[in-house]
Amino acid sequence: MSDRSGGDAASAAPGVIARAAARLVQIRLAASFLTILPLAPVAPADPGEVAGSFGWFPLVGFAIGGALCLADWSFGHFCAPAPRAVLTIALLATITGALHLDGVADTADALGAGRDRARAREILRDSRIGSFGAIALVLVIGLKIAALAGSVGAPRYAALYMAPGLGRWAMVAIAQGLEYLRAEGAGATLLARDLRRNLRVATATAIVALIPLAALHALRAGVVAALVTVALRALYRRWLGGVTGDLIGAAGELVETAVLLAIAG
Repeated sequence: MSDRSGGDAASAAPGVIARAAARLVQIRLAASFLTILPLAPVAPADPGEVAGSFGWFPLVGFAIGGALCLADWSFGHFCAPAPRAVLTIALLATITGALHLDGVADTADALGAGRDRARAREILRDSRIGSFGAIALVLVIGLKIAALAGSVGAPRYAALYMAPGLGRWAMVAIAQGLEYLRAEGAGATLLARDLRRNLRVATATAIVALIPLAALHALRAGVVAALVTVALRALYRRWLGGVTGDLIGAAGELVETAVLLAIAG
């Protein structure tokens, strides 16, 4: 009996190791998508690993939030609250390569096309920033800085930790059940399959990450993130009938901003 049990455990071990290795690859891919850090695996990833990495976006987001808390605490030793907030938000933009801020600008410019879906999609493919996009960037960055500048102590750190994680959760949730409007690009590979599995992983990660902050408005942050996400899903569905990478990135930025305003503002 013991020999058989030992054999079963030994035969199961390679499968457990393989699954753990696959998850590590997915997490590294998620980090490489969301940050400028050189964390992508050396070997080319298969489409399944790329698609599976989407579910780990919140984990990377909360890690970014933890790094921001440490940096913001360090800035507090030599900066007044306002410039400290500017430095922290600038660091956030730097770590993420301002990728999703670009999505905010493109989405705002596309909204300027109104109900003309063809024109809006054309604008989303254009890398240039127009007047609506520039205004949107100023508003989003300004609101983040304003929220932090007026906040001190535990709520400030809680907001910095929660906002990037919930913003990345929103990116996963916003895509669930909506058509991806481009046949090519990184977004097409990310959303190729396993969307429900990714949303389950993302939601479980967010819940676990928020539990320690139950006394620091974690529930409020979660509700704000969910409400903004639902509103954006409805907008994207009605406006364009689906999503693109820019729209997903913009949703992450808007949820991040809303959480900062709700908790730190």
